[in-house]
Amino acid sequence: MNFPFIKLSPEVKIRFLSEFFLKFGNFLFIPLITFTIGINKYSEYIIISSIINGLIPILILGFNFSIIKKLSTTSDLKIQSLRVFNAFILITIFSLFLFLLLLLYLNLFFKNLIILNSFIFAIAYLSAIQMIFFEFLRCNGKSNIYSFFQIFDIFFLIFLVFFIQFFFQLSLDTILFNIIFVKFFSILLIFLFLLKKKIISMKYFFFDQDLLKIYIIPGIIYIFLGLSEWLINYGDKLILSKYLSAVYLSVYFTASMFSSVINSLGSVFWWDLFPKLSKLNYQNKEKEMFTLIKSKNNKFIEYSIYVSFLVILVSPIIQKIILNSDFIISHHIYVVFVISFFSHQISTGWEFFCYIKEKGKFILINSITWGIISFMLYYLLIPIYGINGALFSLLFVKVGYSMSLKIYSEKIGFTDNLLFKNDIKFIFLYVVIIFLFLIIDNARILNLGDILNNLVYLSVLIFFFILSSKLIKRFS
Repeated sequence: MNFPFIKLSPEVKIRFLSEFFLKFGNFLFIPLITFTIGINKYSEYIIISSIINGLIPILILGFNFSIIKKLSTTSDLKIQSLRVFNAFILITIFSLFLFLLLLLYLNLFFKNLIILNSFIFAIAYLSAIQMIFFEFLRCNGKSNIYSFFQIFDIFFLIFLVFFIQFFFQLSLDTILFNIIFVKFFSILLIFLFLLKKKIISMKYFFFDQDLLKIYIIPGIIYIFLGLSEWLINYGDKLILSKYLSAVYLSVYFTASMFSSVINSLGSVFWWDLFPKLSKLNYQNKEKEMFTLIKSKNNKFIEYSIYVSFLVILVSPIIQKIILNSDFIISHHIYVVFVISFFSHQISTGWEFFCYIKEKGKFILINSITWGIISFMLYYLLIPIYGINGALFSLLFVKVGYSMSLKIYSEKIGFTDNLLFKNDIKFIFLYVVIIFLFLIIDNARILNLGDILNNLVYLSVLIFFFILSSKLIKRFS
């Protein structure tokens, strides 16, 4: 096994780099908060972000899946324009309705929260619209421009926040206002791009005939799906904020953010999987579907193993710096995060296969079930075991969710293996190496200091993995 970045296609390289710069930008954003308004405000920002991510699946009405993804099979200007326009209008009307209800409630009971909640709702609404446009760009094969706007979004925000901090006094409200401005500006630029390239036309901006049948009903399943995923991925942060201090919450959230590099890496390889599977399924090329899924997984596994070594060993040092705190998190926490995210990402082929075969109802039921289980585990274990309780719950749910998809997808016709034989061997080898590292690290064999310790461990792990993987290939 090697690390052949050069062999990747130009589009995948750009997606790879865009995800890298996106993560890098998100990491740069953290010290802008912790070094200016403090780690306590950063913990408040984490809670606000968790609430926003819970609102987005509701406000987006599932259109990013039910409507926009299906546009990958058509290039008709009228249909594309109709779908984008109607999705935008329906999300806007629904968001405005919910916002007015929220204002009425806050005005009666919590007048002091009106401004903060208005910012939260505005960010959630603009994020939902932005997701619609991003997904539309991807379905039209505009991966490069999609990557550009991803990078532009975060670095423009960093520039504005840094500029304000340099000349004025920064506050949490100021940061939220800048997020609103950046998202609005980004949406406007994407819209103008789509018009200029004639991907959509204002000539076809009118209401579809049957909004309920085409938009609302198909989208309901994805609303609940998004909410259940939010319970799994963000419910722990809200419960932890109740039982742990701001420092512990910030450390946990940042560790999760670093480890989610595995998710970002997955998106590099999965971004065009669904459209391609849709076309192959339409052409009744089931064998080619399985080959495509396995080849995508093979590349993901190859890269994610090396990336995870870096995340597990380097992140604690970087985290200490950007959080402006002396608290250093244990390596085992990163290991659990990485394995949890990896097990979820590897099930993408099964999940997309279920969607292609129009078995979205199972994914909904499966997701809701595991979402409820995760929230119950978080609620029961976090008060007793703190961060470790949250980690156990996350790992159990991610693995359980993936195994459920595996069993069901095989029942509906996934007759091939998800992985090549060597992939299974590499995963087993990786797990063995990581757990040996945890044992050695816990024994405190090296005392060279945190940075040198990690560099030595990283070099040894990568060398041993490369050597072992070559032996596996030779004797396979």
